[in-house]
Amino acid sequence: MSKDACNKTDETVTSTQQLNNSTIDSDTSRRITSLRFLLIVLVVFIHNCYTPQLIQKIMDNGGIAPVFVENSFGHWVKIFITFGISRCAVPLFFMFSAFLQAKKNDSYLVLLKKRAKSLLLPYVLWMSLLAFFYGGLKLIVARIAPQFLGQPENTCLTWTVLDWVHKVFGYKPKPDGSGFDLPEFAVQFWFVRDLLILVVVSPVIKALIKKFPAGFFALAFAIFIIPVRVYFVETTAFFFYIAGLYWGMYDVPLFHKIDRIHWKEIVPLFVVSVIFAFTLGGGEHTTSHNFMVIFSCVIVIKLSAVIVRKEKLYSICSYLAGFSFFLFAIHDPLVNGYTSKLWIWFFPMRSTFWSLCQYFIPTFLTIVIGTGIGIVIKKICPPLFRALNGGR
Repeated sequence: MSKDACNKTDETVTSTQQLNNSTIDSDTSRRITSLRFLLIVLVVFIHNCYTPQLIQKIMDNGGIAPVFVENSFGHWVKIFITFGISRCAVPLFFMFSAFLQAKKNDSYLVLLKKRAKSLLLPYVLWMSLLAFFYGGLKLIVARIAPQFLGQPENTCLTWTVLDWVHKVFGYKPKPDGSGFDLPEFAVQFWFVRDLLILVVVSPVIKALIKKFPAGFFALAFAIFIIPVRVYFVETTAFFFYIAGLYWGMYDVPLFHKIDRIHWKEIVPLFVVSVIFAFTLGGGEHTTSHNFMVIFSCVIVIKLSAVIVRKEKLYSICSYLAGFSFFLFAIHDPLVNGYTSKLWIWFFPMRSTFWSLCQYFIPTFLTIVIGTGIGIVIKKICPPLFRALNGGR
């Protein structure tokens, strides 16, 4: 064989290897898809959860606290769902996003263009909608029926530039100095905000991963577990985004490795970690809590194997996955705020039974209504749906 032929053969082999490295295998793709809507359901559970701490916060802010009676059983149900298993949702979205980014390996300019469409555009559109919801709508009510407003004089016309920054982006120092608050218009959009920031700085992160593969991961893990505050993004976002890049860049068989962990091993670890974190461990954003987050991620990733094995269940999850971002964006405060308050209006939380009814039923209604609105908009105006859904 000639030298030129050998060179061409080597180039072909190299190109094939690069193509294979950028290809996401069918099982991994299906398993990520199977979880997308389920994870958003868990996010909705996070945002519809009355606790004594939330009641106190409402009172501290001058609001009228609803009737709230709940025993320890109801309290721990919410702990295990909202503060336990649901805490894997956003971390896994960061990890999946970074993994897909690493596998596709687009040029930086192409990556920015894609994320401008899938993240920045819907962020601007939804925040504009929420600005009208909070600002414009209040102006209308203040003129027509000011008696229904607690502070009719406090409108969008009196907001300062910093007020707008806090409402849209959330970078407002917390009173205890622990970091920055979340976007006031819609707290869940901190995920989009931080993901955009991480995408912008991803070339630096990838360079550090290639230069110090073991050391940089150990540092990121330590920052998350201790935990250490990362001020330009949330610490959880920082670690799980980096973990996703490692997963994609080094072709780690993550699902296969997690499948080898037995249920009888991970479930007790999760249960013990939840109990410890919320008794002796100090609650959220502590070392014990962050270990619990990892255990919850393992459980949900293992659950994806169960979903993909059941074809009918997977087909439902696959269809609903197309509405996961839309439900994420619309559920709070546009849907959940009304379903929860209306439910409490008719059925006050006068006992643990009614407290748990408020926890599950408005959450279910929010999921159904939010997804239903997405389905209707997609049918009657596909371009609007694609814009609000980030082109998904």
